[in-house]
Amino acid sequence: MEDRLVLLALEQIAEALGHSNSNPISASLLCLEHGISFDEMGKIMVAFNQILRRKEFDELEVSDFRQALEEITPMAKEFADPVVVAFIKAYARNRIAELVPFARTLD
Repeated sequence: MEDRLVLLALEQIAEALGHSNSNPISASLLCLEHGISFDEMGKIMVAFNQILRRKEFDELEVSDFRQALEEITPMAKEFADPVVVAFIKAYARNRIAELVPFARTLD
């Protein structure tokens, strides 16, 4: 089976369900769309959790999460701010419940 075809099918299904940078429905799909590996996806989860443990809610900034992404994958330096916000929202929705309150402030 061709991987590109599978990815295209997943993207089309997700788009029909409302997936976008402003409303990411899957952290895994977002990683696939941006060339992030399975191992990097796990490292992002750890890094985002560390940020939440290190900072108080009112101290959280998108730049904290951008820096974490950039340390894990160099391609993140090219991400526009809405893409970084999409990662925060996707991880809040799918992986890190403690991130939900901050993600809600980003709408």
